[in-house]
Amino acid sequence: MKIAVLGAGVSGLTAARKLHDNGVDVTVFEKNHTPGGLARTRFTDGYLYDPHGGHILNSKHPEVMDWVFSILPKENWQYTERNAKIYFNGKFVSYPFELSLCELDEEDAVECVHDFMLSQQGQEPSNFRDWLSWNFGEGIANYYMIPYNEKIWAYPLEQMETQWMQGKMPLPTKKEMIRSVLLKDPKERKMPHSSFYYPIDGGIQSMVDAIAAGLHIEYDFKIENIEKVNNKWNINGEGAFDYVISTIPLPVLPKVMNLPEQVIHHIQDLKYNSLTTVLFDCPKTDITWLYIPSHDYRSHRVGYQSALTPHALPNPNRGCGALEIIGKQFTVDASFADNKNILPEELGFEKVLDSEFTEFAYVIHDLNYRKNVTSIKDYFAEDSSFRLLGRWGTWNYKNMDLCMWDAMNLVKEILG
Repeated sequence: MKIAVLGAGVSGLTAARKLHDNGVDVTVFEKNHTPGGLARTRFTDGYLYDPHGGHILNSKHPEVMDWVFSILPKENWQYTERNAKIYFNGKFVSYPFELSLCELDEEDAVECVHDFMLSQQGQEPSNFRDWLSWNFGEGIANYYMIPYNEKIWAYPLEQMETQWMQGKMPLPTKKEMIRSVLLKDPKERKMPHSSFYYPIDGGIQSMVDAIAAGLHIEYDFKIENIEKVNNKWNINGEGAFDYVISTIPLPVLPKVMNLPEQVIHHIQDLKYNSLTTVLFDCPKTDITWLYIPSHDYRSHRVGYQSALTPHALPNPNRGCGALEIIGKQFTVDASFADNKNILPEELGFEKVLDSEFTEFAYVIHDLNYRKNVTSIKDYFAEDSSFRLLGRWGTWNYKNMDLCMWDAMNLVKEILG
C-alpha cells in the first residue's frame, strides 16, 4: 500500500508516523523546508518563538498523551498549571472572567452577577452574539465575552453559529457564581488546557521533529496537480498512490484538482481569518496567557513563551511574549513598538524581536458553515481513497491534541 500525505503539520505527521510504524509506504509532501505547519518553533537571537501561536500539549484522550510521550519522553516536558489573566479596566483579572467577578470594581461585579442570575431565559439563540448574552447575561457579555470575541474573530458575531461552542466554553452554575463572589475566591474552572505540557528545550518543534524522524518527507514541494488515473492517485503526475490524505486548506484544492462547480462554490464561501504574531522582550512574569478584550488595543492576546520553559530566552531575569493581532497582513518594523494602541503600556512592549503572518489561522463558523462543510465532505466521501484531515483539511477549529486523535482514528480506519 502506498499513501501520500499532503502537509507536514501535526495532523499529517501523526497520520504518516502511524502508517510508517505499521509498515506502510508513505510519502509526505510539504511546501515549507521544515515540518510542523502551524506548530513550528524558531529561535531569534536566543529567544524561543512559536510564530503561528502557542501550541501546548494536553488531552482528554490518554492514547494521545501516551503516544506523544512514547516519541518524546515525558522527562523532556515541563508541566505547567495555567495562569491566565484578563486585562480589564487597568486590572489583571483572573481567568475565567465569569468566576473572578470578586476582582472587579463593586458596581461592575454587582451588575454582572445580577444579569447572570437573570440569564438563560426563553429560547436559546442561534447566533453567537445573542448566545453570549443569553448564556452569561448582559454584564459579562458586554464587559468581556462580546468585545474579546469581536477581536479574535474580526467577523460579525451575529453572523456566526453556536454549535461549534459545545464543550469549548463550560458555563458556570449559579452556585459557582455566588461562591466565587462571596468567598472572594476566583478559581480557574477545569477547562481545556487548565494544565499542560511544553517541551523544556527546542519549543514545540522538538515534538514535531521527533514525530517526523524517519519519515520520507519531500520538503519545498509545490503541489500543482492532484489527479486519479487508473484507480491510482498521482501528485504532479507521479506516485501512483493508493490513498491520499490531504491536510492542506480546502481553498487550495480547486487550484490543484478538478472539482464540480457546486463544490468549488461551497469552498469559496468558507470563512477564515489571518493572524500576525509579534515576539517581544518584556519584564519577567508568571502569566501564561493574557486576554485583552478592550478595543483600545489592537492585540487580543499575549502568550508568554517564558512562562512555558526556562529556556525561552537568553536572560533568565527577563520575559518574552508573543502578541497576536487578527486581520490582513501589515508591516511590522522597529517603529511598530512605538504604537500606543497595540498593548497596554504596563506590559512593557518596547522592542520587536520577530514577527510572522499566518494566512490560515482560525476557522470562522459563520451561519453558512455547516451547509458548506457538509456539502464538501459529502463530495469527498464518495471516494474513500481521498481523505480529508486536520484543522484546515476538514475546516474544523480543533486544538493540536484533537488533530492527533483524528489522525490516529483515520489510520485505524484505513488499516482496518
